[in-house]
Amino acid sequence: MHRRNNRWVPSLVVAALAAVTLSGCGSGNGAPSPSKLAAVADAPVQVAQTSRGNVAYRIIGSGPSLVLIMGYSGTMETWDPHFVDTLARHFRVVIFDNTGTGKTAALHSPLTIDAMANQTSALMTALHLGSSNVLGWSMGGMIAQALAVLHPAQVRRLVLCATFPGNGTTVKPSQKNIDALTSQNSATPTVLFPADQVLAADAFLGSVAAYPVSAPVRASTVAAQGGASLAWFNGQDVAGRQTPRISVPTLVADGANDHLDALANDHGLSALIPHSRLVLYPDAGHGFLFQEGAEFTFLVRTFLVGTPTPLSVTQMRQRYLAGFRTELSAGSQWETAAKALTSKSTARDLARIDVSLADVAGAFDDELLSFGATGSLGAALSASVSANERNVNDLLALGALSGATAKNYKATSAHDGAVGLALSNALRRRLNLPPYTPPATTTTTRSLNNL
Repeated sequence: MHRRNNRWVPSLVVAALAAVTLSGCGSGNGAPSPSKLAAVADAPVQVAQTSRGNVAYRIIGSGPSLVLIMGYSGTMETWDPHFVDTLARHFRVVIFDNTGTGKTAALHSPLTIDAMANQTSALMTALHLGSSNVLGWSMGGMIAQALAVLHPAQVRRLVLCATFPGNGTTVKPSQKNIDALTSQNSATPTVLFPADQVLAADAFLGSVAAYPVSAPVRASTVAAQGGASLAWFNGQDVAGRQTPRISVPTLVADGANDHLDALANDHGLSALIPHSRLVLYPDAGHGFLFQEGAEFTFLVRTFLVGTPTPLSVTQMRQRYLAGFRTELSAGSQWETAAKALTSKSTARDLARIDVSLADVAGAFDDELLSFGATGSLGAALSASVSANERNVNDLLALGALSGATAKNYKATSAHDGAVGLALSNALRRRLNLPPYTPPATTTTTRSLNNL
């Protein structure tokens, strides 16, 4: 994945802050301060010695184990940090490099999806994870299916994102779109997101910039993964032909506008796996899990561990206010850190503070969705979360803007911030709280009184 090395753009920072904080995001219910939230981009790379060779991985969070399996040509640094950090609020999340990538040992040629599943199993054994939840994206979803077939005792529940059946019925992606995944030009993310979701694509680039720069996947490894994927498509893997044997609860999800994975594959895969659930996100593509991060991570959470107990309106109000104060404090911390940046600051310097604030906003979205509100209150809550998600994407996109997107950014983020504020205040009215009015004299001075 290509990383832009944009310098900090001071004229856009205030707009980004306004867009996020005016929507009233935060992390409720006495949530930890921003500095205490888990950050996968700062987690050290470790190497496990397994029966299938060394495997490099990162691990953060606490709770039930959740193993994330990366797709074609990606590294563990291709996982959106904001997405991983949100999951780590509820799970012990493991990300790792597939075979032949980074410090992970290469497997014997010819590479197969089944062999990569066996290496994943060996990592889980080495880390003593036991029966774990598993989420695979794209090629990673193929590996996850094979893992569930070949090593069923290690898979508790399964989430398959934008992936393909392995029984020979796959509608194959075009070579043009496959090649786009390994391109080193700035257009790379466009194959992951619809054309009208440019800020979501920029947000993805801006977020992954929070990781230390990693070496790209070797061309020989990409070629081997391509061959393994094609064999899976053609039904040549044993596990791919035995997908109907998967007996664990399974969620199949994708964007309805996925240019890489035809909708027929999603429907076909869901039909193959007994009692699986299919969820499609409108106006989203192969990277839907990042574009619709708040809603999707909450769906993953409830699918894996159950729906939280609904709260009373009094409890909702208390948690909302605690979260709002936390988010305003996080915004002030972000502002202080942003002012300390200089012309010598890197894209990673900006991305790290952006992800930190985005994580607090995302934690609040997760909290709001946990309220269990229904009726008009539930509708107001959902609308506010949706607007907050747009504001978070605006913030994360700050480090990856270019061309027309950068030119229109201030107006776009100001509009999104105004919409977010209006919908946040609509939710506040439903909670019998007074509307929040930002200080008229400055967009960066925040008062925690009279909330």
